[in-house]
Amino acid sequence: MNTQNKELILRTIETLLQLQIKSVRQMLGEEDVEKVSPRRSGVRRQSLVASTVKILMEEKRALHVNEIVDLLRERLGRIADRDTISSALAKKVRQGVLVQQTGPATFALLDTSGKSSQK
Repeated sequence: MNTQNKELILRTIETLLQLQIKSVRQMLGEEDVEKVSPRRSGVRRQSLVASTVKILMEEKRALHVNEIVDLLRERLGRIADRDTISSALAKKVRQGVLVQQTGPATFALLDTSGKSSQK
């Protein structure tokens, strides 16, 4: 076993032992337990499709996936992969909900009648 691996293993064991000692001391009342604030249920992050629909609603026109990626980053601070967005929107197109494909990698919102509202 080389020296670097040996040191890594020994450091790991040392860390585990320190955590065990801390737990024992807390159980004995010798050390205060750190209070962890309870997890608050906050606002969940919007889905990628919901964020994209929001962008399409604001723009009121069909957008190419590259434009959508740029607008998501600029307006919502959301970094998204072009292929991921394209795939998610193509799925909605196949389902016939929310969006319609108006050209290669170009999407627009559907109006309530199911037809494209922008071309």
